[in-house]
Amino acid sequence: MKVIDVINHLKNEGYWINFDKTRDIVLYGDTNKEITKIGICWVATKGVIKKAREKGINFIISHENLFYEATTSPTRQLLESADEKKKMLDEGDITVYRCHDVWDMMPLYGVADTWAHDIGFDFEARVINSYNSYANLDHMTLHDVAKRIANALKPYEEDGVVVYGDLNRIVHRIAIGTGAATNIFSMLKENPDVVVASDDGVTNWIAVQWCIDNDMPLILVNHASCEIGGLKNMVNYFNKVLPELETEYLYEGYKVQMILAD
Repeated sequence: MKVIDVINHLKNEGYWINFDKTRDIVLYGDTNKEITKIGICWVATKGVIKKAREKGINFIISHENLFYEATTSPTRQLLESADEKKKMLDEGDITVYRCHDVWDMMPLYGVADTWAHDIGFDFEARVINSYNSYANLDHMTLHDVAKRIANALKPYEEDGVVVYGDLNRIVHRIAIGTGAATNIFSMLKENPDVVVASDDGVTNWIAVQWCIDNDMPLILVNHASCEIGGLKNMVNYFNKVLPELETEYLYEGYKVQMILAD
């Protein structure tokens, strides 16, 4: 099987995506090469590329962009590090494909549904092209909700969450988003009284300030931690639909450790 065959399979699955305007693109390498193994990751760090080379994996599916940022005024250190990654990829004859938009919204196996499943509330069926999920809660405090979400993140190496709001407040309806695509304002139409967002999906001067001004409890989680479960689930997906390929998850090194004050 060739790289392009796997890419086309993912594109065919993601019927809800406009592929003329998508983040799901080949980031590096040749799509016509034959492959027997796939490495899955949230982002292809240098550690991931090194592991792929050691394991003879020459096709990586990365959820995020491994080359940092696109800009007309790049930072020298970012360019130098990106060049080092490209050299490592060349030496390992590795192709990298970014599967982002499809996998955020992929039913059951994807990022949004895996994140909701890991939290464990009785979430309503998600609209296929939405990043948001909603659930009614049974008389829980904000503290208890935050603790439950922190426990859901623990397997993905985040040991806490950031909370804005009265921890003793009783909340009845929760809205959660997906990664950097989180937009708390898109959640409000479903009338939540607590929202969960990733740290890359909000800013202090807009979303956080609005939540404080409007007495909306906000729980912040790390972008990587709330999405990695969905990428690990991609391994299960490929094992089911393309069992002829050997697929494994490659650890990126994201570990979020919160040191609390005395």
